[in-house]
Amino acid sequence: MTVWEFGVFILQFLRVGSVYYAMQLVRCALLSYAVFALICLLRKIAGRNRVFLKGALWSLLVPVLFTGRMKFFYESRIGWHLFSWWTAFSVSRTWICRLYLAGVSVCVFRLFWKRRRLKKLTAGMEKRTVCQTVVYVTDLPVTPSTIGVFMPKIVMPRVILEEYDRKEVEMILLHEKVHIRLGHLLLYLFWDILRALLWINPLFTTGMKFFRQDREEICDRVTIHKSGNDAYAYGQLLLKSMRILQAGAEDFNRYAAFTGDKEYRNIRQRMAGIAGYRPYCRRAAVCVPAAAVLCTAGAAVWIQNASYDRYNEDETVLVYGYDNGEVAFFDDSSVLREMISYDDSYVYVDREAFEDYLDKRNAEGDIFIVFGGFYKLPGFAGYGYSCSYEAGEGDAVVRISYEEQKEDWMLTLFKIL
Repeated sequence: MTVWEFGVFILQFLRVGSVYYAMQLVRCALLSYAVFALICLLRKIAGRNRVFLKGALWSLLVPVLFTGRMKFFYESRIGWHLFSWWTAFSVSRTWICRLYLAGVSVCVFRLFWKRRRLKKLTAGMEKRTVCQTVVYVTDLPVTPSTIGVFMPKIVMPRVILEEYDRKEVEMILLHEKVHIRLGHLLLYLFWDILRALLWINPLFTTGMKFFRQDREEICDRVTIHKSGNDAYAYGQLLLKSMRILQAGAEDFNRYAAFTGDKEYRNIRQRMAGIAGYRPYCRRAAVCVPAAAVLCTAGAAVWIQNASYDRYNEDETVLVYGYDNGEVAFFDDSSVLREMISYDDSYVYVDREAFEDYLDKRNAEGDIFIVFGGFYKLPGFAGYGYSCSYEAGEGDAVVRISYEEQKEDWMLTLFKIL
C-alpha cells in the first residue's frame, strides 16, 4: 500500500466513523429527553423523604448510552417513523455528523480544561493535616469541597479552620469523606461525560442542579447518621457556615457550605431536608443503590441483546445495472434469494428465472450481483462480494466464479469501528 492509498483509507475511515458514531449518539440524545421526563415524574412521586430512591433514579440515564444500535430504530414501526429521518439525513449530509462530533470534542476539551485548572489551583495551596486528614487550605471564601476522582483532595477555606472548633471541623470533613465513599465524585465525572457526548440535550446542563441536589441530600443524611449527632446540630453548623462565608465574600450567593450550590433557595431546600431527617435502615440504604446497579447492568445487557452487533453478517442479495457511468437499475428484493445462491467459490444463478426477472423490471446496462460480506447497520457501511452476469444462451444454472478476499488489517479495523 502506498502512502497515498493509506491516506485515502484513513480519510474514508474517519468519514465513515464520524457518521457511524454521530448517528448513534444523536439517537441516544433524543431518547434521553424521554428518560429525563420519566426521572422527573418518578422523583415527584418519590417525594422528599425517599432520598435514596430519588438518587438511584438517575441511573436510568446510564443504559441510554447503549441504545444507539438497537433494532428498534429499524425493525419497529414506531422506531422507524420517529428516527428514520435522522438515519437518512446523517448518511446524505455527512457534514452534520462531523459538526456534531466537533461539538463533542469542544465539550470534552472544556471538561478537561476545567479539571486541569482545579488541579493546578490546589497544587499551590497549603497542605495541612487536620483531624488526622490531609486537607488543602485556601484563603478564598469558598465552600469546603472535594476535587479529583481517583486521588481526591479535600479543600478547606482558612476562615473555617480558624473559626470552627475541632468537633465542627470533624463534621465537615466527615461530610466530604462521605461524598468520596459513596462515589459521588465518579458520578459527577460520568455526568459530565454524558453531557459532552449528548450535548444537544440541554437537560444535562439544567438537570445538573437536581442531580447534585439529590447527592447532597443523601450525603447529609449519611453524615448525620454516621456522626451520631441530631439534625438540629447539623443544621446549626450549616447556618454558621453561611454566616462566616458571607462575611468573607462580596456576593454571598456564590457560596454555600459543603457544596457547590450557588443560589440561596437551594440552601433553603437543603435545610428543609435536614429538618425532615428521620433515622433510616442502613440495610435498606445499601439495597437501593445495589438494586439500581443490578437493574442498570440488566438493562444494558438487554439492550445489547436487542441491538445489532458491531458488524453483522449480510445475507441479502442485490442486483444493479451500470450503464454509461450511472446506475440504471437497482433492486434488493427477497425474490433474488430464490434464484441466486453462492458458496465460498461460486455464485449460482437460475438463468431462465433471473433473465425473466430482469426483463420485467426493464433492467439496462451491465448487470452486477452483490452478495455476502457484512454490514455495520442496515443500509449503512459494509463490505460484500460482487460478480458480473452475462445474459445469453447457456446452462440452466449459470455458475460464476469469484475470489473471496482474505481479511486484512483494514477490514479488521473497519469491523471493530
